[in-house]
Amino acid sequence: MEVHRPKAPIHNLRELAKEIGTIVIGVLIALAAEQTVEWLHWRERAAQAEAGMRQDATVILGTMVERQEIQACQDRLLVRIRDRLLASGPDWAPMAAFYTRGPPKGSIYAHPMKPWPETAWRNAVASTAATHMPDAKLAHFSRIFAAAERAAQDQAIEHEAASELNMLDQRLTLTPDGKLALLRIISAERARNRLFAYEANNTSGDFTALGFNIDEVRAHERATSLAYAMCVEGGLI
Repeated sequence: MEVHRPKAPIHNLRELAKEIGTIVIGVLIALAAEQTVEWLHWRERAAQAEAGMRQDATVILGTMVERQEIQACQDRLLVRIRDRLLASGPDWAPMAAFYTRGPPKGSIYAHPMKPWPETAWRNAVASTAATHMPDAKLAHFSRIFAAAERAAQDQAIEHEAASELNMLDQRLTLTPDGKLALLRIISAERARNRLFAYEANNTSGDFTALGFNIDEVRAHERATSLAYAMCVEGGLI
C-alpha cells in the first residue's frame, strides 16, 4: 500500500532556509572576526619586531661605515709594519705606538671593538614575527644581519691577530719562522679589513631601501670614531 506523506508547507521550507542562512552568516562573521583579531595581533608583533631590528641595524650600520672609513688607513698601517719586518734583522727594535689615546692607547695596531647586535633578528625569526613582514623588507633585514654575523666572527679573530702584532712594541729576537708567522698575520689582516669594507658595500643598498641615511651616519662616524681620528692624526687618511 502506498503511503502518502504530507509535504512540508513551502513557507516552512523558506523559514528553514532563512535560519540556516542566518547560522552560516553568523559563523562566517565569527571566523572573519577571529581572523581579523589574529591579523591585528601579528601586525603588532611584526611592528615590534621591526622596531627592535631597526635599533640593532642602526648600530650595525655605524660600525660598518666606520670600517669603510678606516679600511685604507688600516691597510697602510699593516703595510708599514710589514715593510719594517721585511727590512729588519733578527734584532727587533720596539715600534712606536700608533694609538696615542683611548682604550687602545699604546697599541701598534688596533681596530674598533664594536657590537654586532643580532638579538632582535633572532627573536623575530624564533617567534615567527619576521614571517609576517613584507617579503622585500624581510630580505633586506636578513642580508644585513647575516653580514653582521660574519663580521662579528671576523672581529673576534682580528682581536687575536692584533694582540700578536702588538708584541712588536718591545725589543725582540726574531727567528725566520717567527718573522714569517707575523707576516702571515699581516697578510690575513689586510684581507680581513677588505672583507669588512666589502660587507659594508654589499649591504649599503639594503640599508638605503629600509630608509637609513648612510651619509648622515658617515658624517657622524667621522666626527666620533677614535679609529678615524687616529688615522687622520697619523697621516694615513
